[in-house]
Amino acid sequence: MTDTNLTDDDKKLVRSAVMRAGVMVSGAEGGFFDTFKEAMAASKAMSGADPALKEIVGGFGFPEMPKGSREEVEARTVELVHEAVGVLQAKAPNLVEPFKAAVRESVQKVADAADGTSDSERAAIDKIQAALQ
Repeated sequence: MTDTNLTDDDKKLVRSAVMRAGVMVSGAEGGFFDTFKEAMAASKAMSGADPALKEIVGGFGFPEMPKGSREEVEARTVELVHEAVGVLQAKAPNLVEPFKAAVRESVQKVADAADGTSDSERAAIDKIQAALQ
């Protein structure tokens, strides 16, 4: 296992960041049936992720659930992504690039899943990309 320095809280942070990034993009452009397509796209994106990262994301425990206004949820999601990068840089540097790649792939696949990427989805992706820096 490559994440031995990560606490359960660290793993929840990483899990929350990955999952909520996809949800943030999905929520940027509504549509009941689109949500199912986008959820499947996010899941498929994670299937090709680094095994240690997949273990964290798919591991025991729930991610932090979104709450508050759309703006509050978006701000907290961006914050989680940024915090996850910092934790991984400090405690599991070998997972930083796999984490970034998984988030990037997930959000792009979510955006593309239902009729291509809209302007609002592109804006959400741009915010997540900035948080990954």
